[in-house]
Amino acid sequence: MTAAVSAASHEGEISMARAMGPADMDMDMDMDMDMDMDMGDVRLAVGGSGGHPIGVSPALEKLPGESWYRGYKWPPADVVQYWIMANPAGFPDAYWSAYHFSFTVLAEFVTAGTAGNQWDSFYNALAAELPPNAPAAAAEFTQLFELIEYRPGVMREAIAQRENLWAYFSGILMSDARSMPYTRRLVAIAGRVGQFQALHYKRLFNRPRPSQYSPALLPPIHVPGHASFPSGHATEAFLIARCLEEVMPPAASTPQNVLNPPPPPDSHPLIKMAQRIARNREVLGLHYPSDSRAGRVLARKSFKLLLKCKTIVDPVNPQDGLIAKAKKEWV
Repeated sequence: MTAAVSAASHEGEISMARAMGPADMDMDMDMDMDMDMDMGDVRLAVGGSGGHPIGVSPALEKLPGESWYRGYKWPPADVVQYWIMANPAGFPDAYWSAYHFSFTVLAEFVTAGTAGNQWDSFYNALAAELPPNAPAAAAEFTQLFELIEYRPGVMREAIAQRENLWAYFSGILMSDARSMPYTRRLVAIAGRVGQFQALHYKRLFNRPRPSQYSPALLPPIHVPGHASFPSGHATEAFLIARCLEEVMPPAASTPQNVLNPPPPPDSHPLIKMAQRIARNREVLGLHYPSDSRAGRVLARKSFKLLLKCKTIVDPVNPQDGLIAKAKKEWV
């Protein structure tokens, strides 16, 4: 490696570190961005190649008596008068970005369920996951101190998971937004609902982050700009996993049951991935184990409400529900 290349690489690492600076990057920005890291949805936002710069393009031929090519702006002034208007029936469903579409389902989600079993009725279920006494709370800190040793081994993975959970779940049996657009949309909705739910309850519980108690934890990235409980990444990851269980082939969610002894609970790939994502946040010192457990509880309860959303499961026209459409992609 030349000195110039080495310097450029080092500068790139510095730039990446600086880019992770603001505390609000963690779930306010990066958990939004993770929902659409299939490049088509974020090129414009991040200055990529998705735009259409228009300059002045030279004509195909020189006009008689001229030694230069005339420049054309857009639309070309000499022919635009011949153009006609199109007559679109509406905005194409396939052109909706998964990122933006995910917001549209929140209105359905908050009206789903019945009294006592709605999106904002899970406080007690989550509170049951908090440490019941001082020794239990101290045991969580003991575990977090022990996990510091494992940071070098998970650092790159955990940082990648800040911004793009989809990349990890899509790697299970191989998929992307082009090959599985409805699956991608379902994952985006699960992620959006997970964020919404987690932030709602974070504000209610307002639990301090672990590093507010102990300087020994010193997270290697900036602490997110919101409270600790429940874990947003855990909520999102377990909700995504639960949705994918409904659509992906059995290999992703059903361990073989012919062994003796039988496989332990939660031994299939989707749940193990969700557990891994949540655990990595604990290793970084950003969450307590009880945050992750609460995130899983919140995901489980939110999933039941999600199934009541017409966009997800259409009771009148079952084939039009998103789960049904996504499932067909895997046949």
